[in-house]
Amino acid sequence: MREQRGGSTGTVAFVALAGLLLPLVACGYRPLDGKGVFGPDVKTIEVEAFDNASTAPGLEQQIADAMVEEFARRAWLEPVLQNQVANPDLVMSGELLTADVRSNSYSAGGLALEERVEVRFDVSVKRGASGEVVYRHPGWSVTEVFLSSADPMVYASNKEQALRRVASVIAERVHDELFQRF
Repeated sequence: MREQRGGSTGTVAFVALAGLLLPLVACGYRPLDGKGVFGPDVKTIEVEAFDNASTAPGLEQQIADAMVEEFARRAWLEPVLQNQVANPDLVMSGELLTADVRSNSYSAGGLALEERVEVRFDVSVKRGASGEVVYRHPGWSVTEVFLSSADPMVYASNKEQALRRVASVIAERVHDELFQRF
């Protein structure tokens, strides 16, 4: 005959699970949900194309597209393009200040191997009805490195890909900071 020693397997599993979950509950951990950050009635954000004072034509549209994609992916606010909705709850606008390209590294012969594009921009979000600024971040900078090339087509393609990555990073950072402020 077998002797039982205090407690069943179910009790041991429960105590182990409680021991693992207790630190999470005690530290105030909870899943992040930004749907109610701006109030229960705020559901849409209009993404205006940034004003483009840089030398990168079309970058403002790439950033607007990246913003719409990022907000749609996170699904906390429904993104709409400029003038799609009569009264959006929030309106995002900004200005591209610069998109400078500089050589980043050189070969032994003095040819550029890598280029660095730095995009500086301002961004703000206002309530659609009142115009109250709920978020503002001036003077942001995002940098991306791409391979240089003596072939103009390859160079242009590499630069375009770098600018697309910059647009994606801008969208992600703006989204994250917008919801982390609250």
